[in-house]
Amino acid sequence: MTFSCYLSVRFSLSHHQNGKFRTTVNGGGKYNMTVTKRDQLKLPKRKNPVVQLSPEVEIYLPTYHFLVNEFEHARRHELGIIRDDHEEFIHQYRVALRRIRALINQLTPLFHRQEKVVLKKSLRQLMQHTNLMRDLDVFLLHMEQYFSLLEHQHHKGLTRFFDDIQSQRRKSLKYLKEWLKSEEYKSTCKQVLTQLDNMRDNPTAEGQLACKTTAHGFLWHYFKQIESQCHNIDANSDDAIIHQLRIDCKKFRYLLEYFTPILSLKETKQQVLQLKVLQDSLGSFNDSSVQLAFFKHYLTEHGQQSGRYKAIEELIDIYGDYHLKAKQLTVDQLIQFRQPKSIDLFYTLYQEPSTW
Repeated sequence: MTFSCYLSVRFSLSHHQNGKFRTTVNGGGKYNMTVTKRDQLKLPKRKNPVVQLSPEVEIYLPTYHFLVNEFEHARRHELGIIRDDHEEFIHQYRVALRRIRALINQLTPLFHRQEKVVLKKSLRQLMQHTNLMRDLDVFLLHMEQYFSLLEHQHHKGLTRFFDDIQSQRRKSLKYLKEWLKSEEYKSTCKQVLTQLDNMRDNPTAEGQLACKTTAHGFLWHYFKQIESQCHNIDANSDDAIIHQLRIDCKKFRYLLEYFTPILSLKETKQQVLQLKVLQDSLGSFNDSSVQLAFFKHYLTEHGQQSGRYKAIEELIDIYGDYHLKAKQLTVDQLIQFRQPKSIDLFYTLYQEPSTW
């Protein structure tokens, strides 16, 4: 579908989740929208694992059940992705897979080496097939913001940019649907469950330790890594270093949320809140980095005299300034995070075994 003006773009994309669209052109050259609605799937709700964390239970068993439960939760989003009901289906699918990958990486001693190698490879493959689709959705979600930032003279060029994004998204969706329906996809999913079953049936020595003892050690270890990274970042730090901190903070939050049932509830909620505030700042900075990189790559594929080129060139200038401000905001947020009243909360809970 090609959009000839800003309003038609806004209408089509903002109503995409409410139904399927058919666009026609009348004799006067104006678009008429015909909306064909159908029932939408509701986003799946996360179920509770069969075996949950408790202080004295051996850690491998609730971890196995949590990971299997999370994987099944991810797969319940497949139909919503295939039907293209809403961008949240693919987002939540990815969140669930990302949480699984993070826990496997952080709880390494609970897995035998070959189990971990196969799991990481399989989960990475599942994620990679959704990367482009999710990136394109993010750009479409920012559409109105882009139009609001540019003067009207650049709107036509920006409309053509979104024509390209929409075209690329259609191709990406077709590819993703084929993948989700393929025997290779089913085989990869089976491989994940097989390796998790191996973990359950053949626990490592570390996997047979009590949940409480294990949680204490892992949380302290990864918190110290985060603390060290925060102290080494300033306004002159490379973007890649800040991006890595964002990834590690997200992984640490997943670990903290996983162990929440056996932690002090009040203090844990405070920690999660602090991490979310920091992650929001890191996320905004990363978003600006990703968008700038995408815009610059896009320019290499279009002539300098085209409306597309000029519109995206303007966005690069705007987002370049935003990127610098987002970086300074992130540094300021890190300074707040490193304040004693924030750091002491983590030290109190993790450093001394007596706090348990």
